[in-house]
Amino acid sequence: MMASANLSLNQQARKRMNISAIVALIGFAYFVATVVALYFLNPAYNLISSFEGNYDLGSYEFLIASTFFGLGLGSLALVIGLYQGMSRSARSWIGLLLLGIWGLGMLIAGIFPANEGGSTVPHMTTILIAGIFPVEVEAYPETAASFTHILAIFGSFFSLALAAILLSRRFKQDENWRSFHSMALILALTMLATSIWIFLVFFLAFRLGFEILILELLTFTSLLWLFLTAARLRLISG
Repeated sequence: MMASANLSLNQQARKRMNISAIVALIGFAYFVATVVALYFLNPAYNLISSFEGNYDLGSYEFLIASTFFGLGLGSLALVIGLYQGMSRSARSWIGLLLLGIWGLGMLIAGIFPANEGGSTVPHMTTILIAGIFPVEVEAYPETAASFTHILAIFGSFFSLALAAILLSRRFKQDENWRSFHSMALILALTMLATSIWIFLVFFLAFRLGFEILILELLTFTSLLWLFLTAARLRLISG
């Protein structure tokens, strides 16, 4: 009877892991598919510009904002899945917390857009909260929403890099994750290095001329780590 109950619990845990992995993969796939579609739908769209805050462009504001929602919700689902899918001894509570902060940061970045900067005179401008709701705010040259968006982006990427390092190191201690440890750690270290570089660029004006390339590398490695981790979780739970 006890063995049957334990087996049932194990099956339920695997089912929950599987659901979390699927939700995470759907969120990440939605992000990628929508970003690709936006390049065709809106010639003014640029993924890097949207991360920097300038996504109040064209007629697809909500669609652009929704890419952040997909990334954030997928990441929060991944937190739940990793909590269930890693052994207690290998689980990194701080890593999971930082991954959750990244997910929440993406949701915040999607809710609060940035205005187009440039004016040095205080003026009223319209921003679309969550890409839908128009709000009149004062800008000089940025708005409070712009600063919220930008800080959420940079803080979230740094949080994700630290989470990826902590979790990737712990993968080595779990038999189900051990074969993924090396690749995950390489991606995580690349994420951390590029995050520090971008921090120096934007906050200390440390520029060498190829910052856009570094930001693209940060974006690519971050998305790849998230997708591969969710795919691994799906494989384990299957």
